[in-house]
Amino acid sequence: MNILKSHSLRLVGLVLPVALLATTARAETRHLDLTPENTAVLLHTDSVVGSMDGQFGKVSGTLDYDLANQTCHVDLTMDATTVHMGTVLERKAAKSGGMLDSAHYPTAHYVGDCSPRVVKGQVRSRMVGRMTLRGQTHPLTLSTQMVFNANTLSVLDSTGTFDGRQWGLSTMLHTVKPQMRTETRITLPAPHC
Repeated sequence: MNILKSHSLRLVGLVLPVALLATTARAETRHLDLTPENTAVLLHTDSVVGSMDGQFGKVSGTLDYDLANQTCHVDLTMDATTVHMGTVLERKAAKSGGMLDSAHYPTAHYVGDCSPRVVKGQVRSRMVGRMTLRGQTHPLTLSTQMVFNANTLSVLDSTGTFDGRQWGLSTMLHTVKPQMRTETRITLPAPHC
């Protein structure tokens, strides 16, 4: 009986730290549902009449991030029918068949993974992924900044440029520059204390 009890105590002594380790590891991975309240997706391009800045009104998706490794996975859908621009004319041009063509392609989609890397002795992060726009999917890598408040991720800011012609966007008879810039800012809720 004493031998059995001794083995049981040893088994509990081995299992308990492993269980605590598994709980700690799971605590490092976080999940966030992306909504217009916590996610802003901006577009910027230049035209012969000046800058054109827009924002998708409706977005949805998920963010999963690992604080220990400073990695993340983003799956983001943008409603192209809700793109807001500075003027009605710009909004119509952005939604038109030559640009986003929101009547035929009502959504845009981006899936990517971010991870840290060292560049010239400094830690930088980038998100490597694929963007679907106008029904076409191509690689798109974004520079990513992870902003921390103490040890908690508070903002994930990703920016990048792409040539819209690769996705079939028109230069509108060379009145719109093909290079576009995108920025996605995800604001995470403050931790519960």
